Amino acid sequence: MVRTTVLLILLLTLVSTAFCQQGASRDSLIGTARADAKKFRLDDAAWKKYKHTLPYTSDYFKPRETGIKNTALLSDSVYVDAYRQEAFKRNKHRHTPWHYLLVGGSIAAGVVLLALTAIIIFIAPTMG
Repeated sequence: MVRTTVLLILLLTLVSTAFCQQGASRDSLIGTARADAKKFRLDDAAWKKYKHTLPYTSDYFKPRETGIKNTALLSDSVYVDAYRQEAFKRNKHRHTPWHYLLVGGSIAAGVVLLALTAIIIFIAPTMG
């Protein structure tokens, strides 16, 4: 009875240790994939053609040997899936330069209008 209990405790300890190590390895792979995908940018021709319609499983988001630090990770499915998801997120809300110019111009115009309104309301009555 004691032998069975000791053997069971030893077996459970080994199994739980194996699961803990697997989770840490998975987390580090995901972190590495996210760090590598920060430099990913979808080429302009594909982005203009598909814009926001590509799924993250598309081959456009595959990691390439030139864009990552450790090429041995290309065969790991956890790394590849995490890389694709992060690359997709980085390009999902990408806009054209004209969009940013339009948004920046409208903010600048709003600030100028507020400043002119404040001048008219507060300074004009004291001058006359």
